[in-house]
Amino acid sequence: MAQNNLATQFQPQVLPEQPTLPLHSHSKQVVSKPRRLPFSKFEKCLLTVGGIVLIGMMLMLVSATNGVSTAQQHLQDVDTQITSLENKNTSDRQTINELMNRSRLEKVAKQNGMTLSNSKVRNVNK
Repeated sequence: MAQNNLATQFQPQVLPEQPTLPLHSHSKQVVSKPRRLPFSKFEKCLLTVGGIVLIGMMLMLVSATNGVSTAQQHLQDVDTQITSLENKNTSDRQTINELMNRSRLEKVAKQNGMTLSNSKVRNVNK
């Protein structure tokens, strides 16, 4: 509670006045503008080599991007061919299973004058 009125008890100290000096002098001075230094031969060569390297890297980036795009297109073509062959294989397996159906075999046997005896028939699967 004793600290509540500290701000009212503070007495600012008065500093003695100092003589004011002008910040800017009115004397005329000749100020020369700094001249730009010319580029040295080494700096010119360095900039030229850096520019050539930068252009080369940009061309390599475009070439790599084009190569990746071509590879992706080739991959899509191969995937399409694989899907087509898988569908054909599935269709061929279904046709084989239909041709090996027992009722179809009996029908073909009757058309050719043959008989089918169950004791002599064996089914072999891989």
